[in-house]
Amino acid sequence: MRKPMLLSTQRVFLAAGCLLCIGAVRQLWNVAPRFHPWPRENTALDHSAPRTTACALSDGIDDIVVVLKTGATEIYEKLPIHLTTTFACFPDYLVYSDVAQQFGSVTIHDALALVSEELRERHDDLTHYRTLQEHVLAGGDGADMKGDKSWKLDKWKFLPMISDACHRSGAQKSWFVFIEADTYLSVHNLRLWLKHLDAKAPVYAGAQVMIGDTEFAHGGSGFVLSATAAKALTDAYTSQQTHWEDKVAHECCGDKAMAEVLLAASPPVALHRSFPIIQGETLTSLDWSPTHWCRPAVSWHHVDAAGTDKLWRFERGWRHVHGEERPILFADYFAAFVEPRITAANGTMSEWDNLSNDWMWEEGKITHHSYASAAACEAFCHGQSQCLQWACSPGVCRGGKTVRLGWAIGSRPALGSAEDRVAQVGEHGTDGAVSGWLLDRIVAYRVEHEPCSTAGMWSTHS
Repeated sequence: MRKPMLLSTQRVFLAAGCLLCIGAVRQLWNVAPRFHPWPRENTALDHSAPRTTACALSDGIDDIVVVLKTGATEIYEKLPIHLTTTFACFPDYLVYSDVAQQFGSVTIHDALALVSEELRERHDDLTHYRTLQEHVLAGGDGADMKGDKSWKLDKWKFLPMISDACHRSGAQKSWFVFIEADTYLSVHNLRLWLKHLDAKAPVYAGAQVMIGDTEFAHGGSGFVLSATAAKALTDAYTSQQTHWEDKVAHECCGDKAMAEVLLAASPPVALHRSFPIIQGETLTSLDWSPTHWCRPAVSWHHVDAAGTDKLWRFERGWRHVHGEERPILFADYFAAFVEPRITAANGTMSEWDNLSNDWMWEEGKITHHSYASAAACEAFCHGQSQCLQWACSPGVCRGGKTVRLGWAIGSRPALGSAEDRVAQVGEHGTDGAVSGWLLDRIVAYRVEHEPCSTAGMWSTHS
């Protein structure tokens, strides 16, 4: 008869350790706060999505040309991510810059080479264009030339870029979609949105901006031209190119000049206001308000390569779970990217600025108890029925009626169109900065605004 095997001391300790771990996990599960108001399937994270770079869309993209505008100072930093994400969906795309080059297999077109030679010789902005060309052609890195002079070249690209794109593809395609190198374009939502627009009409669509008396589509947010509208612009521009180039010389912005050419076309083409479907914020700067909540998001702006990759993978995961016809709403992006962050932090983040901006109490300007401490600032927010979040830095308490995620102190990115309207922690007094969100009120906010109705989902704001 075989003797029973005695457990070694090592095995005894291992078994005891496992039992202790199981007990600890059960105890934590029983006492840990839970905040999962959004069904987890709504996040559609892409862990089970196909691991290929193919777009996997069955229709709705063959009649679209995506046109990306960039510059030699940023092309190596910002273009590569689009080659494996955005452009993976489209059989036809064009890239315009201020230096012609071959980027791997992709031809980069020089938009400024299409500006009249006489103007290139005499205008100060375009003197820098020649300097940039010489630097790059001599083997220099375009990134060495970053600065205001290179930025001023941007406005000159719009009209020749649109005209050239129309000449290259206008007869074969229905839509031209223009983006910048830091624009994220939701291909999934774009194809669904375009089904609601008339491709045969002269459509000029984008996020509306007003300068002076001119309303125009903000270029960085992306804009859409039907082939009919692109041809109307091309005809108006090329028939009076010298006139329009002189106009551009005195304009602040190329996207504004574009709108003026369209209004001068025959017949005139006015802007189809498309905010918030097309908009210029990031996941971190956006106000997650009722204006956005139940609307689909076609574009985001000031998105870096990591952000583009995350949005792209999320979109593929969404399509894998929900199919091709269900749009991705701002509420869905919130559930995937914002809610998990503030939940994991249990509603409070240190060294963080969440861009609260509806109340502000600042020591030295007004006497108020709220800026005494983070706890006092949070208590102030609890005392205001509409307050959803708060932010405290030394001597300052701010509260917000809408949710924003914000970012870590010291890593502030560009704010998009929120640059001039969102209060934020300044350069001084950031030590000890804390931001918080009232999670129970955010749950109530979600319950109030969902489920989203499909009626008017694609409507936009005047």
